Amino acid sequence: MPDQLHAQNGGGEATSSSARSLALPSFMRTGGAVAYLFLLPSLVFLAVFTLWPIVSVIWGSFHARRGRSQIFVGLDNFERIFSDPFSQQVILNTVGYVTLSLLLSVFGGLLLAILMNQGLKNIGFFRFPFLATIAMPMVSVASIWLFMYSPRVGLLNDILGGLGLPRSNWLSDPDLALPGLFVVYLWKQLGYFALFYLAALQSLPDDVLEAATLDGVTFWQKLRHIIWPLVSPTTYFVSTIGVLNSLQQVDHVFVLTQGGPNNATSLALYYVYEQGFKWFKTGIASAMTVVLLSVLLTMAILQFVYLERRVHYE
Repeated sequence: MPDQLHAQNGGGEATSSSARSLALPSFMRTGGAVAYLFLLPSLVFLAVFTLWPIVSVIWGSFHARRGRSQIFVGLDNFERIFSDPFSQQVILNTVGYVTLSLLLSVFGGLLLAILMNQGLKNIGFFRFPFLATIAMPMVSVASIWLFMYSPRVGLLNDILGGLGLPRSNWLSDPDLALPGLFVVYLWKQLGYFALFYLAALQSLPDDVLEAATLDGVTFWQKLRHIIWPLVSPTTYFVSTIGVLNSLQQVDHVFVLTQGGPNNATSLALYYVYEQGFKWFKTGIASAMTVVLLSVLLTMAILQFVYLERRVHYE
């Protein structure tokens, strides 16, 4: 009799335990709860430092600060951005800067990688100035070029003076200041892209290139019809990174020109910094940030649709 009662009690406990397990969500029954617990710190970090700032910026783009309060203004901040000549100049500067930097850094990086892949004598001396900048922050690179652009003791003006040419005030001339910033960014970026292209070139099949050489194919024909299609996955990657990097540039603008002269070198992210932290126009800064996010999203989609279809992974 006691054995029967014990068996009945044991069966009841097993039944209740089984019922409780069935009442739990499926991911907890399969041990997924442990995985979610491990993911929880990363999800909290993502929510606090990524999702919440995005929501806050979008909310702020429709408001304007009046003292300590925020007033809803609708699309007024966006209208001011696209109607203000100052903002229009910033947008034009940014579009030209991003376009030139993308084209020259991608093609320049590929050509630099081809030179490094040739195994030429003393090639290490040639590639060092480009590869050394990878480990340097942009502030340090900009400081080097600030000395080189100096009107009195700068290296560039010393070279011009040695050649009997007139000296130039590089960063104070509206026609030369933005190209001067672009040279700094290009020097910083070329070595970074060249490393990716160098890895891609070293993975190409040697027999294809040797056969093309034996058939009398010129260098430019080989580059256009063989090398360029084979390194298209790398091109897709570096072009995406290039757009993101060029739109995020603010360090060298702050060090070299601070947006001058006469707004000639003010880029979008520096404009956001000035509006938000210098003049405390948080609504305008948030609106420009939303515009930047929209442009980045649009370009990412276009690159995925246009370039991804032309990428050869085999």
